[in-house]
Amino acid sequence: MKNREWKTFSLGDDTYFTLHSTLNGIDKNKLVDSGEKIYPYITRSKNNNGLDMFVSKQSQGINKGNVIIIGLDTQTVFYQESDFYTGQNVQILYNEHLTKNISFFLIPIIKKQLAVLNWGGNGATLGRLKKKKVVLPVKEDGTPDWNFMEEYICIKSSQVKRTYKLPKTHE
Repeated sequence: MKNREWKTFSLGDDTYFTLHSTLNGIDKNKLVDSGEKIYPYITRSKNNNGLDMFVSKQSQGINKGNVIIIGLDTQTVFYQESDFYTGQNVQILYNEHLTKNISFFLIPIIKKQLAVLNWGGNGATLGRLKKKKVVLPVKEDGTPDWNFMEEYICIKSSQVKRTYKLPKTHE
């Protein structure tokens, strides 16, 4: 990692990131129970990757999965794999190269940038988020090296799996 070239990118740079507010922002008390509860309802909580509960299909549009969620006020950051509904004050970060592994590479970097923000007057707003900078590994042409990020997390995940064994099941 040390011999790689790194470059600073803004989260507001539309060339590499799409950052926007949630499509729905439904208050929990306004959710409608109209059938099978199969859609994640994501909030800005730091618990359970923001998953509050599962809900049935709502009349509002659904947010597409494979995105990074950023909770305003709480500065929470996590990956959401499947389509979902949200509570209020949730921002969505997308990138055409995003995978679960790439999100695991990006999330700690984004969290570090949000550490200076706090609840109240200096909380994360869409405007403040778009100004945040992340330092990423780049290819020779100066563009983010998404393949490197993917492979790096794959290697680290394999190392963890080899190092930590699950307990044996009782027979």
